[in-house]
Amino acid sequence: MALNRTKEKTAGVGNWSLFDSEDIIKIEEAAAQWKLALKGIDKPWLCWCVNDKWSIMQQKLVLSVGWTPVVGNDANIKHPTILEGSVYVDFNESFQYPHMYMHFPLEWVFLYTDRLAFWHSDLLLSFEDMQYCAKLFESLDDGKTAAYKTRASLLRFWEITRSRRFFEVIGCTTKSASKSQFDHGCGWWRNFQFHPNYKSHYLPKDLAGDHGFGIMHWHRHHGGHAKHVNVSMAGHADANNTRFTKSKEEDLDSTYSIAQICQHLGIEKLL
Repeated sequence: MALNRTKEKTAGVGNWSLFDSEDIIKIEEAAAQWKLALKGIDKPWLCWCVNDKWSIMQQKLVLSVGWTPVVGNDANIKHPTILEGSVYVDFNESFQYPHMYMHFPLEWVFLYTDRLAFWHSDLLLSFEDMQYCAKLFESLDDGKTAAYKTRASLLRFWEITRSRRFFEVIGCTTKSASKSQFDHGCGWWRNFQFHPNYKSHYLPKDLAGDHGFGIMHWHRHHGGHAKHVNVSMAGHADANNTRFTKSKEEDLDSTYSIAQICQHLGIEKLL
């Protein structure tokens, strides 16, 4: 596998160009612990904590539709609040990366659970959309994935085919789908051209640099089945304007009002 370790242990953000092949051994050992933590949980939903207030709201929403919140966290959150009915998993325990994104455990679902729902740490949904997702994810056949499919600007029509991806802002994946994505070298991490199972006929390398392009390629070229999750993004606290000047925790606290977002979505009673 090609390696580019320009920064110390940054593969935790889900980037194949920064992953050390020796960590494959750690993955297998860590996933065995993750599997143990999720034992007996039929409907796990990954809630990645970068801001405790947002994580609490996400847990409440997941619990409201009968799924089990599985709380992971970046290193900036030392002790996330775990609600009754939720489960905490220290996904970074075996690695001690300075940062870990939810994309890291998302790549290895086939090693530790039969299905896993997930969403960005900065997304809240209405009760109606939560019910829709819960039903969709529960009915998802093994071997299939569901995620939000991005749209390309009509002003750049010639790039639509090349630029669309399955955005991990919300979705669910199953064990066999995860294994197929890994076997074909096109999962959720950035830069899947550095995946150990990368093949030379894959997409041009400049199109593999973001999360989700691998899933789109799996869907288009390897018989993979990925379904669009059709929900409103009104509750997505996008950090595009501040991501280079603030941490995600600071961004959510200073740029957005969780109370206003909850009111807009009609879920203010959960505050």
